[in-house]
Amino acid sequence: MLSPLMFIIGFIIFLLYMSGLLWMIKKSHDDQRKRRESDLRNVDDNDYDGGGNWGRFDNN
Repeated sequence: MLSPLMFIIGFIIFLLYMSGLLWMIKKSHDDQRKRRESDLRNVDDNDYDGGGNWGRFDNN
């Protein structure tokens, strides 16, 4: 009699855990996509080696 109740409670905990895990994966994936898109907009056309601007003067 107690076994079905424990199974139901355990299943509810499992569903809550899995939904939270999938939500966090989706949220971090969306944040990473936003950062990647903003990085693509801020590309320096003169940065041929990909090391960034190591000079003393601004490229403006």
